[in-house]
Amino acid sequence: MGTMMHVREQIAETRTAFLERVFPALPVDAIDDLERIALPVHFDEAELIAQEGSYASGIYVVRTGLVSIGKYASHGREKRCLRFLGPGELFGLEAVFLEREPINVQFAKAVVDSDLIFFERSNILAFSKDAPMVFADLSRWLAREVIMLEFKLTREAVESMDRNLALLLTALANKYGETNANGAPRAIDLPISRQTLAELLGVSVETLMRGLKRFRERELITTDQGRICVKDAEGLAQRARVNNFYLSIIEETL
Repeated sequence: MGTMMHVREQIAETRTAFLERVFPALPVDAIDDLERIALPVHFDEAELIAQEGSYASGIYVVRTGLVSIGKYASHGREKRCLRFLGPGELFGLEAVFLEREPINVQFAKAVVDSDLIFFERSNILAFSKDAPMVFADLSRWLAREVIMLEFKLTREAVESMDRNLALLLTALANKYGETNANGAPRAIDLPISRQTLAELLGVSVETLMRGLKRFRERELITTDQGRICVKDAEGLAQRARVNNFYLSIIEETL
């Protein structure tokens, strides 16, 4: 099954089972109460879910599809994609952790048709009074985002583009890649443009293309009509030079 079929397919588990997986700290009776305030919402491909600078109305959890998270430049025209969210991942924590009127510090957009579950700010705060353990799950996600951001900023400042590209491709392949039963190359079959990949790395498209060319020449990857296949996963991981702890954080928040 292709990667995009995977991110588009309907999840067979019930909404209750899905929420239990996303909020493992909550007891069963609290999950039942949480489900009562859960609002299912759908967004079409390329549809804006939340605008940067607008009121943070609540928390979103991705159930199916793929969502990109990014920020605009100070002059408001250029943008940069920071990460992707797949099923079971969430955004909008500003709504519960900021005491003053919260605003979205990033924008969110559906990469493909996506189904999400929305928890309105006042409802989730009221829910937390009877189920404070929800903050254990929200804080766990927030902590991983902070670690990921610090790690990403450090690597961008001190590591070469090739090492950062190797890390990005390794994480994308591990999280979204597909592998045949015989262990064939892991294909990254996502509707991600070269511009978006460059934004994730903080480099120009031209710099990215030169990096991909070097990786092809070293037989680390192959490319075909926008599709990237990891030919030498071990060699790519060696160039990324990252331990499994940080790799798991990058994958969870990518």
